Amino acid sequence: MRVMKKFSIIFVILLFLFSLNYAQQKKEIKYLTIDDILKIKNLNDVQISPDGKWILYVVSVADFEQNIYNSDIWRIFIRGEEPIKMTNSPKRDYYPRWSPDGSKIAFLSDRDGKTQIWIINPFGGEAEKLTNSKTGVKSFKWFPDSKKIAYLATEPLTEEEERKKKEKDDAYVVDENFKMTHIWVIDLENKQAKKITNGNFDVLEFSISPDGKEIVFSSRPTPKVPDYYNTDIFIVPADGGRIKELVVRKGLDRNPVWSPDGKKIAFISNEGGDWISNTYICTIDLNTKEIKNISKSFDERIGTFWWENTGKFIYFEASKRIYRHLLRVSVEGGKIEQITPDDAYYSSFSFDKKFNLISFIKQNPVSPPDVYVSYLKKFKPVKLTDINPQLKEFALGKTKIIHWKSEDGMEMEGLLVKPVNYEPNKKYPLLTIVHGGPAGVFSYRFLPRRSAYPIQTFAGLGYAVFMPNPRGSGGYGEKFRRANFRDWGGMDYKDIMTGIDYLIEKGIADPDKLGIMGWSYGGYMTSWVITQTDRFKAASVGAGVTNLFSMYGQTDIPEFMECYFGALPWEDSEVYENHSAMYFINKARTPTLIQHGEKDVRVPLPQGQELYLGLKKSNVPVKFVIYPRQPHGIREPKLQRDSMKRNVEWFNKWIIGER
Repeated sequence: MRVMKKFSIIFVILLFLFSLNYAQQKKEIKYLTIDDILKIKNLNDVQISPDGKWILYVVSVADFEQNIYNSDIWRIFIRGEEPIKMTNSPKRDYYPRWSPDGSKIAFLSDRDGKTQIWIINPFGGEAEKLTNSKTGVKSFKWFPDSKKIAYLATEPLTEEEERKKKEKDDAYVVDENFKMTHIWVIDLENKQAKKITNGNFDVLEFSISPDGKEIVFSSRPTPKVPDYYNTDIFIVPADGGRIKELVVRKGLDRNPVWSPDGKKIAFISNEGGDWISNTYICTIDLNTKEIKNISKSFDERIGTFWWENTGKFIYFEASKRIYRHLLRVSVEGGKIEQITPDDAYYSSFSFDKKFNLISFIKQNPVSPPDVYVSYLKKFKPVKLTDINPQLKEFALGKTKIIHWKSEDGMEMEGLLVKPVNYEPNKKYPLLTIVHGGPAGVFSYRFLPRRSAYPIQTFAGLGYAVFMPNPRGSGGYGEKFRRANFRDWGGMDYKDIMTGIDYLIEKGIADPDKLGIMGWSYGGYMTSWVITQTDRFKAASVGAGVTNLFSMYGQTDIPEFMECYFGALPWEDSEVYENHSAMYFINKARTPTLIQHGEKDVRVPLPQGQELYLGLKKSNVPVKFVIYPRQPHGIREPKLQRDSMKRNVEWFNKWIIGER
């Protein structure tokens, strides 16, 4: 009996201690706040040394005193060890590039006002400014001998233009007197710079031949954004001289890169397509001038690529569904090989000189971006850095890949972030975020990142967050990307609604507590949604296209509108009007927050003003926030914080009743 009594006492004590420990653990759970998100360090631009022993990378952090994102360059040994901070300027240091012999590092910095090229020893010492460009340097490349650097810079104002600007007598004519970007070459020893291209064209990218004697470059007729799709490729002697045509044809042909043996040039092309088309890797034989599309079998867009050191393969980076991958293709064309597995988002690849080792950034919804290294032939990532160790303290909502069928039977995919401490069989308020583009895509990435919509903060507050990839999204092939042609707000709208219905049917989403938001095309869709249904309790429109007709005359990319709607607005006003929220604004009932950058030229401010006035005149609760100095995305940390804070407060107010 005494034994039983003693056992009971011990059991009660253990139960009490367990309960106390559980309560303490529960109390100590930390959720990501907006300020926590803004403290997260961003990682990009990984660069492995030619000998494969060292890796450079760039880390940026929010500086609230200066209201900027400051970036610095770090170095880490390939076997790990403690990383070394190489630059510590109060301004941005970025775009580090090893010299081919590995003896120097060049990088860009605005520490001296204009962005210039600086040179630093890889293993210590102070950085030294190399260039003194009046307009700043855009990008650069080392010559093979490591003695010279070629760079891009925009033409400066003339003395007469400077005088007129100073006297405020500087009226200008639209689409005249463009300031073009050209190629310069500078010698590291004497610091003498020479401009080697001249003419009425704008240089975009370039590559230096293996022998250092020629430079191949892509250019467009003007710096206007639509001329991105009107690019051609030329060759110029590295010391200047006559420019020779190489690829001159309709469409996009750009980013030329010389083969290791100097006999071919690879480049990106849409083969005369439009804004929605796939882009491919093409090669041109410099002897025969034969052009060959070697990646025709890959049904997506390709942007960044690298010649393998033997010249037999080309590696490239591209999206496939929600993932980002490294792939390769034979220069002879044919089968596409996927190097990275379907388990994460891989980016910022860099190869050593022998293509033996590769460094890159890896991330997924539960692991923040960090630097990894692997052998290329036997891909097995090894983590080298821990950029954001503080994130281990926070509880995050789990991300799930979901699939559903749209109204017409088309298969859809998206991401669902469950609330922190999610409980099955319990319904949660659901916030839907629509991505931009429309050819953007929600990817399998770490979600607590800087944006107007703090996903993991929402999850910590008890919301489920739905991120659909409706038709028109990237990553699913050209046919899927074209599936909303002349149909914005049509089946893409139904793709999103059926996804929400699916989550309601699964018992995850509370149908009486729905919110929706999005930026750019996501803002378009959100403004459209509130004129088509009143099922949402709140909405937030970020830089949204609200009137397709007026948008055509306001945006810097009117040709983009023509491409998606197949006509000019005055040629087919019906299709523009029938897919614009402003022509249905009298049906809107949803309380709406509008956020817009004051200096947005992609989706100009009047688009937000039209929506605001329409909702206000319709007596719909609305708040319009304008962010000074900001372009199409909010860049300044203080204003990013304001944007996030307002979104959280808006949805809390209208969905869960926090006043």
